[in-house]
Amino acid sequence: MKLPVCFEPKSTATVFRSLLDELGYQYKRTNVNRTYSSVAIVIALERTAMVYRYEVNELSAIVDIWSERPNSGNITYIEIKGKNEKDYKKILKLFSEKLPRKPWEYTIGQKIRNGWFSQGILGAKKSWYKVIE
Repeated sequence: MKLPVCFEPKSTATVFRSLLDELGYQYKRTNVNRTYSSVAIVIALERTAMVYRYEVNELSAIVDIWSERPNSGNITYIEIKGKNEKDYKKILKLFSEKLPRKPWEYTIGQKIRNGWFSQGILGAKKSWYKVIE
């Protein structure tokens, strides 16, 4: 389950860690790297992003938070990997409520930098509603 978030990875990871602490979940936090592709003209460029990884025992899940740079701005993502989708939806709903604004509410500056129709911004609200509703 991968969702875009309208905040930078560091602040997103901080809020997620705070939520895990509030819920009393045991977790291990590590930094890892993730590769992704961006397209320049017609050439795909491989890039690497630093990932904030949480291994959450109570959820039997790995949660990754990272940022990709498709254009001149960044798109942050949160992804949960594991088998218990019901619990993941619950924690993502709590996480979205803990942020200063909804994770799909990109600022005008973010929309201009990344493009109104960029992959992260265009379907963000719809993607989140599938999970938290």
